[in-house]
Amino acid sequence: MSRPSAGTYIIYNRVLSPKGEKLAFTFTGQNKTQTVTPLSNDETQKWIIKDYNSNTQTISPESNANLQAAWGDQGVTVLPAGAYVWVIKSTDSGYTIQDGKQTVYWGVADAVDNANVTITAGTGNEKQRWIFHQA
Repeated sequence: MSRPSAGTYIIYNRVLSPKGEKLAFTFTGQNKTQTVTPLSNDETQKWIIKDYNSNTQTISPESNANLQAAWGDQGVTVLPAGAYVWVIKSTDSGYTIQDGKQTVYWGVADAVDNANVTITAGTGNEKQRWIFHQA
Protein backbone atom coordinates (compact mmCIF):
# COMPACT_ATOMS: atom_id res chain seq x y z
CA MET A 1 0.00 0.00 0.00
CA SER A 2 1.37 3.40 -0.91
CA ARG A 3 1.17 6.65 0.96
CA PRO A 4 1.10 10.23 -0.36
CA SER A 5 4.42 11.87 -1.16
CA ALA A 6 5.51 14.71 1.09
CA GLY A 7 3.84 17.93 -0.06
CA THR A 8 0.84 20.20 0.38
CA TYR A 9 -2.62 18.73 -0.07
CA ILE A 10 -6.30 19.37 0.22
CA ILE A 11 -7.75 16.35 2.02
CA TYR A 12 -11.44 15.67 1.52
CA ASN A 13 -13.76 12.92 2.63
CA ARG A 14 -14.75 10.16 0.18
CA VAL A 15 -18.44 10.70 0.96
CA LEU A 16 -20.17 13.77 -0.48
CA SER A 17 -22.53 15.94 1.57
CA PRO A 18 -26.30 15.62 0.99
CA LYS A 19 -25.89 18.66 -1.33
CA GLY A 20 -23.24 16.81 -3.37
CA GLU A 21 -20.34 18.86 -1.97
CA LYS A 22 -16.82 17.56 -1.35
CA LEU A 23 -16.11 18.01 2.36
CA ALA A 24 -12.52 19.05 3.03
CA PHE A 25 -10.54 18.63 6.26
CA THR A 26 -10.47 22.21 7.57
CA PHE A 27 -8.19 23.93 10.07
CA THR A 28 -10.42 25.48 12.75
CA GLY A 29 -7.66 26.62 15.10
CA GLN A 30 -5.18 25.34 17.65
CA ASN A 31 -6.58 23.16 20.45
CA LYS A 32 -9.93 22.85 18.66
CA THR A 33 -11.59 19.81 17.12
CA GLN A 34 -11.09 19.99 13.36
CA THR A 35 -14.05 19.74 10.99
CA VAL A 36 -14.94 19.17 7.36
CA THR A 37 -16.43 22.02 5.32
CA PRO A 38 -17.38 22.37 1.65
CA LEU A 39 -14.31 22.44 -0.57
CA SER A 40 -13.23 26.05 -1.14
CA ASN A 41 -9.45 25.75 -1.77
CA ASP A 42 -8.70 28.44 0.81
CA GLU A 43 -5.66 28.18 3.07
CA THR A 44 -7.63 26.58 5.94
CA GLN A 45 -8.03 23.50 3.73
CA LYS A 46 -4.36 23.11 2.78
CA TRP A 47 -2.26 20.66 4.77
CA ILE A 48 1.46 19.89 4.69
CA ILE A 49 2.32 16.18 4.74
CA LYS A 50 5.85 15.33 5.87
CA ASP A 51 7.49 11.95 6.22
CA TYR A 52 8.36 11.22 9.86
CA ASN A 53 9.82 7.78 9.22
CA SER A 54 9.29 4.97 6.71
CA ASN A 55 5.80 4.21 8.08
CA THR A 56 4.38 7.44 9.49
CA GLN A 57 3.76 11.03 8.42
CA THR A 58 2.86 14.31 10.09
CA ILE A 59 -0.02 16.54 8.98
CA SER A 60 0.27 20.32 9.57
CA PRO A 61 -1.91 23.25 8.50
CA GLU A 62 -0.24 25.19 5.69
CA SER A 63 -0.94 28.42 7.55
CA ASN A 64 1.11 27.25 10.56
CA ALA A 65 3.62 24.47 9.94
CA ASN A 66 4.62 24.59 13.64
CA LEU A 67 1.34 22.82 14.48
CA GLN A 68 0.37 19.19 13.83
CA ALA A 69 -2.84 17.20 13.64
CA ALA A 70 -3.10 15.22 16.88
CA TRP A 71 -5.48 13.04 18.84
CA GLY A 72 -7.96 15.15 20.86
CA ASP A 73 -10.85 14.43 23.21
CA GLN A 74 -13.51 14.94 20.51
CA GLY A 75 -11.51 13.75 17.49
CA VAL A 76 -8.68 15.30 15.51
CA THR A 77 -7.26 18.47 17.08
CA VAL A 78 -4.22 20.59 16.19
CA LEU A 79 -1.43 21.10 18.72
CA PRO A 80 2.11 22.53 18.75
CA ALA A 81 4.38 20.15 16.84
CA GLY A 82 5.27 17.16 18.97
CA ALA A 83 5.89 14.19 16.67
CA TYR A 84 2.16 13.47 16.28
CA VAL A 85 2.26 10.89 13.51
CA TRP A 86 -0.23 9.05 11.34
CA VAL A 87 -0.15 6.04 9.02
CA ILE A 88 -1.66 7.11 5.68
CA LYS A 89 -2.35 4.26 3.27
CA SER A 90 -3.89 4.07 -0.18
CA THR A 91 -6.84 1.72 -0.67
CA ASP A 92 -9.13 1.04 -3.64
CA SER A 93 -11.64 3.58 -2.26
CA GLY A 94 -9.30 6.32 -1.01
CA TYR A 95 -6.72 6.81 1.71
CA THR A 96 -7.08 5.77 5.32
CA ILE A 97 -5.51 7.82 8.09
CA GLN A 98 -4.72 5.84 11.23
CA ASP A 99 -2.79 6.35 14.45
CA GLY A 100 0.81 5.12 14.53
CA LYS A 101 -0.23 1.74 15.97
CA GLN A 102 -2.96 1.41 13.30
CA THR A 103 -5.75 0.80 15.79
CA VAL A 104 -8.15 3.65 14.89
CA TYR A 105 -9.16 5.68 11.83
CA TRP A 106 -9.99 9.28 10.97
CA GLY A 107 -13.53 9.70 9.69
CA VAL A 108 -16.78 11.61 9.99
CA ALA A 109 -19.91 10.32 11.69
CA ASP A 110 -22.05 12.23 9.19
CA ALA A 111 -20.90 13.69 5.87
CA VAL A 112 -22.28 17.18 6.55
CA ASP A 113 -20.84 20.70 6.73
CA ASN A 114 -18.96 21.32 10.01
CA ALA A 115 -18.93 17.65 11.07
CA ASN A 116 -16.10 16.85 13.47
CA VAL A 117 -13.26 14.71 12.14
CA THR A 118 -13.45 11.71 14.44
CA ILE A 119 -10.95 9.07 15.52
CA THR A 120 -12.70 5.73 15.94
CA ALA A 121 -12.36 2.00 15.41
CA GLY A 122 -12.32 0.86 11.81
CA THR A 123 -15.71 0.24 10.24
CA GLY A 124 -14.73 -0.24 6.61
CA ASN A 125 -17.18 2.60 5.89
CA GLU A 126 -16.28 5.08 3.15
CA LYS A 127 -16.70 7.89 5.71
CA GLN A 128 -13.29 6.69 6.92
CA ARG A 129 -11.73 7.19 3.46
CA TRP A 130 -10.03 10.36 2.27
CA ILE A 131 -8.91 11.80 -1.06
CA PHE A 132 -5.56 13.65 -1.18
CA HIS A 133 -5.48 16.36 -3.87
CA GLN A 134 -2.12 18.07 -4.34
CA ALA A 135 -2.54 21.82 -3.76
